[in-house]
Amino acid sequence: MTKGIPWGFYQGNRSEYLAIPALSKLGFTIPVPRQEDRFGVDFIVHLASVRGNIVTPLGKSFSIQIKSKAEPLAFQHQEERDCLFDSSIPFFIGVVSRKKLSLKVYSTLNKWCFFWMKGRTRSFQLIFKSTGKGLTAPDYDEGKVWTGKPILKIKIQEPSTVKARWDEINELQSTMISWLNLENQIISLKEQQVPIVWRPTAYITNHPLELRGDSRNKLLRVAYFNPKTLPNICVAAEIALDSLSCYLKDSLNREPQTFGKELMDLIKQQFAEVENVRKRSQQIRTQIQNQQAKKGKD
Repeated sequence: MTKGIPWGFYQGNRSEYLAIPALSKLGFTIPVPRQEDRFGVDFIVHLASVRGNIVTPLGKSFSIQIKSKAEPLAFQHQEERDCLFDSSIPFFIGVVSRKKLSLKVYSTLNKWCFFWMKGRTRSFQLIFKSTGKGLTAPDYDEGKVWTGKPILKIKIQEPSTVKARWDEINELQSTMISWLNLENQIISLKEQQVPIVWRPTAYITNHPLELRGDSRNKLLRVAYFNPKTLPNICVAAEIALDSLSCYLKDSLNREPQTFGKELMDLIKQQFAEVENVRKRSQQIRTQIQNQQAKKGKD
């Protein structure tokens, strides 16, 4: 005789199934097997668009956990926090409304602020809470990390016309791409042990973040500076400085008429300054490492 399934568990499973057609508007939606679900992820979504009659992957992915209620999501165990903080792709939370047949998607970007302030050993909760126009700082002492308002509201039902369907998909995908681009930058810095987070101070549900030009003032740079991570930013900056130095050196090797004397003088000056910055960065790293080694011996 088959045992009955608890109602709450059954409702949760139904919510996951309802989320599939909504997430499929963004791209390929792949369920994570329940038996291996040790890190709170229900689906991996790989963004894809249709060009002509061909479905084309966009090269951007994210993970998402689906809930039937907007209840706090607690990270009380170390293995849960390790999985969350060590993931190389952005993590979102979705809340399904069976009544409205819709899916709300929330960013968890604020977790990086908590990570840099309190580290990975402190328990915390992701709490569904609108924080006005944008994201605001977590409650660090109480371990409360706010999601802010939804970044996406997706109707499970299809629009009535083909044009409306494609307009909806383009709006949803462009919005998600902007959030993925932002969090991927933050994750990249985290992998380099650089404690900097960009937090949107204003965003609109179902509208892309504006990350370039004058609109960058809508992003608040939150930096958790300390002397121990100074060498890390020096190493991270070296990649950009090396690339700039190569370009400037190549320009100097070209014929003067390529750029003109005034611009060539400026390039020559810039090349010298970049090389000086690279040299000083190396000196900073070396001296900090020597100081740390000396303290270790004392």
